[in-house]
Amino acid sequence: MRPPLHCHDGTYPSRAAISKDFGAASLALEKAGAGGQNHRSDREGSAPAATVPSVSKHDETKIYGRHACRAVFRERPQDLVRALLTEKCASEFTDLLKFMAEQRMVYRLVPQEELDRFCDAQHHEGICIVTRAKWCPPLEDIVGAPGPGQILALDKVGNPHNIGTLLRTAVHFGVRAVLIGGPLRRLSSAAYRTAEGAAEFIDVYFAADLEEPLSVCKAGGFEICATSSHQGRSLYAGALPERAVILLGAERDGLQVSLMKGADHLLCIPGSEKVESLNVASSAAVLMAEHWRQHAQS
Repeated sequence: MRPPLHCHDGTYPSRAAISKDFGAASLALEKAGAGGQNHRSDREGSAPAATVPSVSKHDETKIYGRHACRAVFRERPQDLVRALLTEKCASEFTDLLKFMAEQRMVYRLVPQEELDRFCDAQHHEGICIVTRAKWCPPLEDIVGAPGPGQILALDKVGNPHNIGTLLRTAVHFGVRAVLIGGPLRRLSSAAYRTAEGAAEFIDVYFAADLEEPLSVCKAGGFEICATSSHQGRSLYAGALPERAVILLGAERDGLQVSLMKGADHLLCIPGSEKVESLNVASSAAVLMAEHWRQHAQS
């Protein structure tokens, strides 16, 4: 039996189904005829507005940070659920607030301290949007597309700031998808913020173990390029495969032996040898950049 492969928060309906639900929710709100204002602002003290039908907490994601929130509003406005902003930040998101008011969605202007509590963080930059989970296609569709390409696979990498940085770099170098093996089942709010909006432009898949998604990649003609700080050929000693999975492990434990043995290529990044290894985000950036240099124009 194949182990489950999750995209962001789990297995989700298609974009068409989500859009249909969104339209139905908007129509239901219009028929409800709430009569009051269609948003709630603590500053203005207005009456509670009509709200969208409840969404399972499991299917909700808190996204904070100005670039991250701007990207999710631009790329998938149908997935918005509600928003909290500070009054200072609201002036930068008048288009968002207008859209949410037109769609009878709830937004609130709140003090900094309340937003800190809601986000359980202080680095939210004055805004937090709650969204439905991001839809993405089956992994088979991603790897089945023809031509050169790279996929980033991370074994038990859990630091949200590393993950956010990796997503931003992956999008910059045209990576098709990111696979994350281990206990994670969704991107954290901190990862979204660190990615600065890049998470909206790449599909992220989660699996308890990477062996199954890597086998899907291999079946699609991708070759697995594992990395090690102590063995393997130099990254610059030969050409990388046109269709490559860049496979890295967590900094403390490295790659699982089974994953390393199943790789088609074992690579190392040469350097001064004055430090033991690079940070996982730095290593991935070097590898993705080299693949881009060799194959982006193919």
